[in-house]
Amino acid sequence: MVPEVKKCSVSQCFYNRNSECFAHAILVGSSEPVCETFVQAQQHTPKNGQSEVGACHVDQCVFNNVLSCHACDDIEVKWSGSDAICATFRQR
Repeated sequence: MVPEVKKCSVSQCFYNRNSECFAHAILVGSSEPVCETFVQAQQHTPKNGQSEVGACHVDQCVFNNVLSCHACDDIEVKWSGSDAICATFRQR
């Protein structure tokens, strides 16, 4: 089962509405757990629906197995410095 993005505190993202992610699926980046789906915008998507982790390229995460996220808990995305990151990331 693919984990859902249950919380996103990156309020300046197009896909974020009321701390929920409405992207169909997110991509978590390569060497860092950056949300590559993040799009900075003042307006937010009118779309509804639950977001999932479509792919994870962070091979040093304990939840990554063959480029797929296998976290048992739901995913949280938050702001860190100048990046939207996967807060569920855990170093191997």
